[in-house]
Amino acid sequence: MALASTASAQLSNYLGPGILTGGADTIGNRAGEQVDLRFYASLTGIYDNGIQPVSVDSKGNLIQLNGLYGIDAGLGVYGVHSWRVARLGLDYHADFRHYDNDSAYDGTNQSLTLGYTYQKSRRLYFDVKGLGGMYTTALFGVAGEAGATPTIINPQTLLLFDDRTYFLEGSVGMTYLLSPRASVTLGGEGFTAQHQSSALVGVVGYGARAKFQYRVSRLTSIGAEYDRQHYQYPHFFGQADVNMYNVFLATQIGRLWTFSLSGGVYQVSTVGLQTITLDPAIARLLGVTSTVHIFAADNWIPSGRAALSRKMRNAVIIAAYSRTVSPGNGVYLTSRVESGTLGYSYSGVRNAAFNLSLGYNSLSSIGQGIAPYRQFGGGVGMTYNFTHAIHGIASYAVRQQEIQLAGYRGTSYQVSLGIAFSPGSLPLSLW
Repeated sequence: MALASTASAQLSNYLGPGILTGGADTIGNRAGEQVDLRFYASLTGIYDNGIQPVSVDSKGNLIQLNGLYGIDAGLGVYGVHSWRVARLGLDYHADFRHYDNDSAYDGTNQSLTLGYTYQKSRRLYFDVKGLGGMYTTALFGVAGEAGATPTIINPQTLLLFDDRTYFLEGSVGMTYLLSPRASVTLGGEGFTAQHQSSALVGVVGYGARAKFQYRVSRLTSIGAEYDRQHYQYPHFFGQADVNMYNVFLATQIGRLWTFSLSGGVYQVSTVGLQTITLDPAIARLLGVTSTVHIFAADNWIPSGRAALSRKMRNAVIIAAYSRTVSPGNGVYLTSRVESGTLGYSYSGVRNAAFNLSLGYNSLSSIGQGIAPYRQFGGGVGMTYNFTHAIHGIASYAVRQQEIQLAGYRGTSYQVSLGIAFSPGSLPLSLW
């Protein structure tokens, strides 16, 4: 940041329309516009239904907690701060829950995303991004899911159980402009996700990436990228190596619409342990009903992403669909992920801010031989500015999970209502 004050170049949108650059990106933005750093504190009443801990009852059935009510104290900061040749994006939220009728399930969710972009010269840019935190329930992020920045570790939208999960991811990148139209980006990242329950499997990993982009016109860019990732599952024999080959196009349609499209293939090599059920005759002979063996598999999986967004002064609309590979969620390890999101965020007229999002996720394991997992979620949230610093808050979030072949289906929802303190001329936007 100190170096930013001495450089002579001007920070610009160097990669063209519709391309996520790393670094600051859209971190800290709200409703289609940049806001300077804004702090807030909140106190709400909450009602949770369908919390899914990692436990079973005396009959072996999964326990689901219904009718939990209590209070939630939250605090956070979000926004963007720009210098002449640098930009910092920050989004932090923490909440601390207490249930009056079952304090054993009190908990906290905390999430920090930080991005920094620095222009060293007319041709050279550096990006740094980090995110980390902990979740005890996946409902924490449902309302803001559609606008989330894509990451390798994002267990919040894929968690099967409401168990304490710690996650951390960091990345660095360098972009060099070969010409006013062409650029090359090199970068790398490291990541981990760990779970409190010993029944869930943690992951550590790292990756490297390279991207070439050519700006065909002021409104359209094309390019190609390569990404290499390695997943390791400590205390559980297994690992995966992932190579991604991809081409992309991004264009701006008119003044307000942006469209991006990418497609390619993942090469996934997995090694792990697999349990095999023996034939009854062999089981009788050996005295065991199953055996464990090592498996190794190579898979080629198509990948793709399409996104359409409309950015206005006080609102943003986004629709996106993607097929990617993920390190999993603690139950499913290396998996093919299919996701779809639709979101609308508004902040402006009549002292109100509003957010609506719908999302779909599915996990199909690569190598474990288990039934696919599907999740549907959605949320709506609203704030209203009563005075310069006092805001009313209301939100509703719902999540449905299912594993069809196993006959599992669970529905969870959360309702909250309360107040927040945050001085500012604009309505408070929490999602």
